[in-house]
Amino acid sequence: MSQGAHEPGGRDLVLLGGGHAQVEVLRRFARRPEPGVRLTLIAREPRSLYSGLLPAVIRGDCAVTQAAIDLAPLAARAGARLIVAEAVAIDLVVGRVVLADGAAVGFDMLSIDIGGEPRMPADAAGEGAIPVKPIGRFLDRLTRLDGTLPAGARLAVVGDGAGGTELALALAHRFARRACILLVGSAPAPLPEAPARARRVAAAALAAAAVEVRAGVRAGAMHDGRLALSDGTDEPVAAVIWATGVVGPALLAAAGLACDADGCVQVDAGLRSVSHPRVFAAGDCAAISGVARPKAGVWAVRAGPVLAMNLRRALRGQAPHPWRPQRRALAILGLGDGRAVAWRGVWSLAGRGAAGWKAWLDRRWVATYR
Repeated sequence: MSQGAHEPGGRDLVLLGGGHAQVEVLRRFARRPEPGVRLTLIAREPRSLYSGLLPAVIRGDCAVTQAAIDLAPLAARAGARLIVAEAVAIDLVVGRVVLADGAAVGFDMLSIDIGGEPRMPADAAGEGAIPVKPIGRFLDRLTRLDGTLPAGARLAVVGDGAGGTELALALAHRFARRACILLVGSAPAPLPEAPARARRVAAAALAAAAVEVRAGVRAGAMHDGRLALSDGTDEPVAAVIWATGVVGPALLAAAGLACDADGCVQVDAGLRSVSHPRVFAAGDCAAISGVARPKAGVWAVRAGPVLAMNLRRALRGQAPHPWRPQRRALAILGLGDGRAVAWRGVWSLAGRGAAGWKAWLDRRWVATYR
C-alpha cells in the first residue's frame, strides 16, 4: 500500500521503519520540508505502537488505537510517500530496499529505524515461542492466545529486565484466574539494572500477582509443552514469550553494513553508519560505537531530533553533529495494580503518583504525532 506521488528530479531519502526516532524525522520534515528531497517511508504496519504503552494495552487499560501513531496522516503532512510492506533486503551497491513482494524502492540516502528482535537460542524459535517484537505481531499472537489458552495453563516470560518484568505483571493482570505466569531470567533476581528499593517493590508486586520467578537460569527450547532450563530442569508451559535483550534483524548484517556482535548497525556519534556514509540508523537496531546504552524506547525517542537534524545536514553536504546520549535515563515500570515504580540512578519512587506520571508522559508523546 502506498500514498503520495513523487515528482521527477531531486534526491530520494528513504525512511525504513516507523520507529520512535523516525516518526520525529517525519514531524520535523513536515514542519520544515527540505527542498529537492523526495521522502518515502517504508513501514511493516500502518501504525507505530509506542512501546511504553504496550503493558497498558496488554492489561486492557489502553486501546491499541490510543497507544499507536497512524503513519498515513503523519507521512502526508511531511509530503512523504508511505509504503506499508515488509523489507526483506537492502542493496547498498545499487541503493535500493527490496520488499517482500519483490518490488524495490531506490534511495540516495537511507535511514533505518526498524527496531530489534528478542535474543533467542537458535532452537527456541519453534513450538510455543512468541517474541515480544515486532509488537504488532506479538499482539496478534496474544489475541489468538486469549481464545485458545486452557484454564490453569502456565505462560512463561523469558527476560528479567524492566521489559520482561513489566510484561509478566501485565500478563498476570490480563489472565488473572485463567493462567499462571512464570518469569524466567538469568540474574539472581528480577530487575538487576534497578536500584535496591525498586527491585524490592517489583519483587513484592510479582509476589502479589502470583507470578512465579525462576531466577539464575537461562531458558532454552520448548518441546512437548515443557521449557528447558540451563540447570537441567524444565517447566510445563503453554507458550513462551521472549522479552530478552535485543538483537538486530538479520537483513542488516546481510546487507553488508558494519554491525556489532548483536547484529545492530554500528553508527558514529552523528548516527551515520561507520561503513556506509549514505546510511543512518537509530533506535534498537543501531549501536553508537564506543557508547554503551541499554536498548530502550527512551533512547530512540531522544535520538529522533538528532537523526532529523543530521539527515538534513547530510542532504546539504554538511557534516553531522555528534550526539552523546546521557548516561542515565528515567525508567518507570507499571506494576499492574494501578501503581508504578520509577527510578533514575539510585533514586526511586513508587506508588500511584508514579503511575500517573508514566501515563501522562506516554500519552503526551503519542499525542505529539497526531
